[in-house]
Amino acid sequence: MRNLSQGRAVHLLDVENLTGAARPATRDVQTMMSHYRERVPTGGMDQYVAAVNHGAMVTVGLALAGIQLLVRSGPDGADRALGEVIRLDHLDARFERVVIGSGDGIFTELAGWLSGRGVMVVVVSRPDALNRRLRRTAGQVISLDLAA
Repeated sequence: MRNLSQGRAVHLLDVENLTGAARPATRDVQTMMSHYRERVPTGGMDQYVAAVNHGAMVTVGLALAGIQLLVRSGPDGADRALGEVIRLDHLDARFERVVIGSGDGIFTELAGWLSGRGVMVVVVSRPDALNRRLRRTAGQVISLDLAA
């Protein structure tokens, strides 16, 4: 039987963390995604899931048309929504590579869990927003410098 995860990647985007703003403007999200696509290797079978708080839903939704958008407010709401996707959607069985677009330390345990299950974990983060423990846990770290 063919391994369905082979060559596939999922990109989990904590938009607020990647842009550095709780309520980013549509243009800021578009700029971030342009930098992201320049820096992060992608494939034709890749999937994207983005998460934001309710206050950013419209602007982010306009900028990321066609990408699955999760909305959860409250402390670490977007982070928790993406964390649930990792486990509940069985990403470890469906993807060879999981790209975590966030530098938040809350993803450290999940990155370790994925790595322990044979999944390549890549973390994409702004340099000033990357948690040290997450940096050590990731198989690869890609810096997303939006000022460049």
